[in-house]
Amino acid sequence: MGINEILLTVAALFPAVALMIYVFVKDRVEKEPLGLLAKLFLFGILACVPVVLVGTILELIADTVFSVVVSIISLNGIIRSFYNFVNAFICVALVEEGTKWLFLFLGTKNNREFDSLFDGIVYAVFVSLGFATLENLLYVFNEDGGWSVAIMRAVLSVPGHAFFGVLMGYYYSFWHVTDKAAMIEKVLKKKGVIEENIPELSSKKYAFLSLILPVLAHGFFDFCLFEGNILLVIVYLAFVAFLYVLCIGKIRKMSKADSNVVNYGILTVLKKYPGKTADIKCALFPEE
Repeated sequence: MGINEILLTVAALFPAVALMIYVFVKDRVEKEPLGLLAKLFLFGILACVPVVLVGTILELIADTVFSVVVSIISLNGIIRSFYNFVNAFICVALVEEGTKWLFLFLGTKNNREFDSLFDGIVYAVFVSLGFATLENLLYVFNEDGGWSVAIMRAVLSVPGHAFFGVLMGYYYSFWHVTDKAAMIEKVLKKKGVIEENIPELSSKKYAFLSLILPVLAHGFFDFCLFEGNILLVIVYLAFVAFLYVLCIGKIRKMSKADSNVVNYGILTVLKKYPGKTADIKCALFPEE
């Protein structure tokens, strides 16, 4: 391997490493074990295998259907845009983000280290950047790759994956917190503090958002590129800038507000039952 290849490898790895360090530093309450983070990064790399398999199959199906439709209907421009939409949102975004979401869930949902609000963002970003690292290396060392691809992807694609991870992790954390709150609520019902017939807290909304928002963001990100017209390229650049502001803001906000998930679970229960604050605190903290 020559000096150019070594430098190109460093350039391909640097954006993901820098973003992981940034998120790791922002985890101010309790740093996550390096072994767990390494496992999640590896999970992201391994996610590339099912993504390639499933994505290739779906693309073949889309290509076949598209070819048949075009042979019947002459509205090629509209059909092409619809094909790009399906390809971006389903063949790419749903498959990639769905696979990362699954690996994230398997690696952390019942992990005892998942004990503070910011952890969900850390976990999701490490999985996403594991995926982005391997993908970036493949693109950079592709025959059409090189320094221009490395630079463009360092500014756009790799941060894009990290930002999809931030969106995923943000709502993944609130999913986890709401599950903790539901457990606390059950305890309070058993103690007679809360009536048994009151519907319990549900985390389904956050579970859904933790998957669908990254899919929509990723799908729109790719659709603008697939279309390739100048207007959507401008929209794409504006969208990337929006993601930078939105997701860095979420990282800073979540980091500043970070606390134990049990504390947030209790706050969630207190918010649902404002008239029973004293009774709930007495039941949960009898010695105070």
